[in-house]
Amino acid sequence: MSMSLSSRAAVPVMALLLATGASVSQPALSAEYFVSTSGNDSSGTGTLQNPYRTVKRAISAGRAGDTITLRAPANNRIYNECDVRLRQKMTLQTYAGEGKARIHCAITTPETVTIQIDPAASGSRLSNLEISGGYYYGIMLQTNWYQGGPATDTGASDVVLEDLLIHSTGRDGIKITPKSNRATIRRVEIHTTGARDNSNADGIDNVNADGMLVEDSYIHDTATTGMYFKGGARDVVVQRNRVENTGDAGILVGFDTSVEFFDLSANPQYYESIRGIVRNNVVRNTGYSGIGMYASKDAIVANNTIINAGSKGHAALFFGLSLQDWDQDAKRPPNINPTVRNNLVVQDGRPCVEIRWTHEEELGGALSALDGDPGMDWNGYSDRRGACRFIDQRPQTPMLVANGDFDRWRRRMGADAHGVQAASFMLDDTGKLQTGSPAIKAGTTLDAVTDDIDGHPRGDPPDLGAYETGLQAAAVPPPSSPVVAVADDTLASLSAGADDAGLVARSHYASLQAVWNRFVPGISLMKFVLISLTVVVLLGLALAIRLVRKRNVMGWLLAWMKQDWRAPVPEGTTRHLLFCFVDHYEPAWGKPDLEKERARVARWSRDLPRLCAGHRDADGRPPVHSFFYPEEEYREEHLDALVDLCRQGLGEIEIHLHHDNDTEAGLREKLSRFTELLASRHDALPRDAATGQPRWAFIHGNWALDNSHPSGRHCGVDNELIVLREEGCYADFTLPAAPDPCQTRTVNRIHYAKDDPARCKSHDTGPRVKAGGRQADADLMIIQGPLGFRWKSRKFGLIPRIENSDIRKVAPPSRDRIDAWVKTGIHVEGRPEWTFVKIHTHGAEDCDMDTLLGQSMDEAYRYLESRYNDGEQWKLHYVSAREMYNLAKAAEAGETGEPGQYRDYVIARPAYRVGGEASAPAQPRVAGSVG
Repeated sequence: MSMSLSSRAAVPVMALLLATGASVSQPALSAEYFVSTSGNDSSGTGTLQNPYRTVKRAISAGRAGDTITLRAPANNRIYNECDVRLRQKMTLQTYAGEGKARIHCAITTPETVTIQIDPAASGSRLSNLEISGGYYYGIMLQTNWYQGGPATDTGASDVVLEDLLIHSTGRDGIKITPKSNRATIRRVEIHTTGARDNSNADGIDNVNADGMLVEDSYIHDTATTGMYFKGGARDVVVQRNRVENTGDAGILVGFDTSVEFFDLSANPQYYESIRGIVRNNVVRNTGYSGIGMYASKDAIVANNTIINAGSKGHAALFFGLSLQDWDQDAKRPPNINPTVRNNLVVQDGRPCVEIRWTHEEELGGALSALDGDPGMDWNGYSDRRGACRFIDQRPQTPMLVANGDFDRWRRRMGADAHGVQAASFMLDDTGKLQTGSPAIKAGTTLDAVTDDIDGHPRGDPPDLGAYETGLQAAAVPPPSSPVVAVADDTLASLSAGADDAGLVARSHYASLQAVWNRFVPGISLMKFVLISLTVVVLLGLALAIRLVRKRNVMGWLLAWMKQDWRAPVPEGTTRHLLFCFVDHYEPAWGKPDLEKERARVARWSRDLPRLCAGHRDADGRPPVHSFFYPEEEYREEHLDALVDLCRQGLGEIEIHLHHDNDTEAGLREKLSRFTELLASRHDALPRDAATGQPRWAFIHGNWALDNSHPSGRHCGVDNELIVLREEGCYADFTLPAAPDPCQTRTVNRIHYAKDDPARCKSHDTGPRVKAGGRQADADLMIIQGPLGFRWKSRKFGLIPRIENSDIRKVAPPSRDRIDAWVKTGIHVEGRPEWTFVKIHTHGAEDCDMDTLLGQSMDEAYRYLESRYNDGEQWKLHYVSAREMYNLAKAAEAGETGEPGQYRDYVIARPAYRVGGEASAPAQPRVAGSVG
């Protein structure tokens, strides 16, 4: 008899015991809730006889430890639900004896995952289900962890995924996020990933989640890689799986991860994988490497069978380079101390082994995929088109040339001393060895491998590859001892062990010391090295001092060290993050042809709505981009395109100007003409209600506001602040300018500037904007973005780079940068709970658009919305430059409550009407009328 026991059913018993004076102290019993496609969410009770209709309804009824069982009759077993989310530990399974219930989410449903498991649901189990669809993933293990956050933050851990069929997903089959540790994936079939987006659609994608176990599973027909574990994932085991027909690689030990996903307390060297084990797998028909290693440490790759790998590139066994998104913080280490044993490689014209190397000046020079010995022996190689190729691209390799055959590989590299090359290894269709195969009993016993892909015990010696046959070994001649090149024309017979490597190293040092003593007998080689290092350190210190001066840090360093702009926020107060993105938007940057300008603007028109579609702040508003458009680059069609984005609520338009050796009259003419053009023709600027004068915010080209460049270039007008105010400007958003010498001594403040027409750079200092106060005689409000140092990004590994809130390809908006901007704490004095963060970019430069309109900015918005918009500690508000000014004025006036209600406090938003035909006519203007 099947029975569902809800914890509520225990209530009468508890009441009876209490009534009789009994003392009861027992945990609530777990319950089982049933779901059926013929059930009812309103009248159902979740019992077998009266089930719920939807999985979500059953989950909402359950408690930690409960089981949700899905009925799966043959004629109606599909549950069309998206974002089925476990928020506490539960088991989700199909009813015994009914096949697999299918949970399906249409890939066209935006921003969805079919099943998500939260960190609070650690220990959950999914069993005997079919899972399909999802805009992004079939299954996602969520995380609370972020780099630099509390050590207690983690992901969904100890989750078991077993006996599942996952297919037809929008992108990855299974997505495992950082610190979702000890996931177990067993007897799972994954296929047809990337049904919506095939550019990044792996079977299993593990980023910095330790202890994952993937076993006895079948992954095939994936758009990209079958599975990888990267980002510093430790102690992962991948065993007894079949991985076939992958668009990219088969199995990757490490890969290529953005720096913000590494746990630098556990992995300061940025290894992509640590102590990963890949054993007893069959990998067949891959686009790139069969089994690849990227920045791995202490990897074991043993007893795998790799067939026809790398049809598009790479090799069956591949040592790859991890560029880690070209981030300057990353270390991009080589693979180190690999153990590659007993593998069987059968190729069809592609290389059997490849070791990569490159030289990238932007990344500090040479990058090697492997440090030292490849750790390879007792492997078997075959190529149906002839002899296997072995490639080592490292310049100092003993191979001497990149390409070599098996004989050169063994003699020169000291690798595969006991390896086997054969014309054929006689495999059946599954990859199993047949009688007479030279791979039978050709391996070596390994502590890490005790069984085969079918769970059969290994022999002594074992067979090569994933299968253990139990057959007798074929007669093969014993291998000769490998010969390793150790000098130009001198060869020595050596084995490939670590002891010999140390012996060779000591021998080399002794030889160098002997040569050194001939020329400098009075000092040892080691002492000379130490003195040289001391000199290098002193030179480095001198270089650092020179660099500090060159980067114009001294002008603002003292103000930064005081950090007197910060103020504490009373405990329990909800803080508000006002996030503003301003853009020195120059479609004609670099003086391209008109088609290039149009392409740049079109990219923003196409991609900005896509980027913002899934993002909202506490007020339900999408991110807003403030386009500061340069007067000297005006094209009507470009402004029309930006106005269309503004109508969608995704942007606002302000004034940017590059000028040089200008006069007051010339500056007034430019500003008057351009602002009236934007207001009348495009309805892109608001007008003063009394005077009809356009109102606008400003960013100065080349940073030289108020003729502030020491050379006197890029402006020429010492009373520029007065001119700006009188022509309708209400606030300047130029700063920070560091490392440019135009940077002011005042940093990280919202302050007022009073122009002194007799001198330049009048905005260098000025009183802060204060709650309850107002500077009646000020000319302009100056709203600055965060300025400081990036301590995790150091030039030459020593000198921290300047953090100037600039976003571009080489400086993406990582989590640690976002946290640093917020911690800077820019605010109106007296209102510290309203935190102003203004960042900037040059958005029309081609090299940066992928960052500004792609994954980096998407992840930045996601982080802002998850970290700074919980509704209790933080509320997030996306604001334009105009809105940020209005909020500063509201704070100054002593307004309280939700800042979102003050977006139009002083300066109204323009209507952005089509063609600007409804824009108010210009009125006579009165100099000095701007408040």
